[in-house]
Amino acid sequence: MLRAGGICELESGYGRRCSRAAEHGDHFYPWSKGGATSLRNFVAACAHCNGRKRARIPRPWMLTRLERRRASGTGMAVPVGERRRLRSA
Repeated sequence: MLRAGGICELESGYGRRCSRAAEHGDHFYPWSKGGATSLRNFVAACAHCNGRKRARIPRPWMLTRLERRRASGTGMAVPVGERRRLRSA
């Protein structure tokens, strides 16, 4: 939440960052689809964006835009998303 400045990190449309207050911690790659529970995979999200995203795997352009936004705030590359190893049956 500190990294996001308390603001939702997801997009509200037209490639712009949502301006609502972050109320939830969300898995960028959904846990149910193999997303890791890690700071790298954590995104701060408002209730609206979190509900809209649901358990969908994000598009590659979402990953790129979020990484670019995070880097612009710190001046350093901040990777986004991490998947855990899934066990084979």
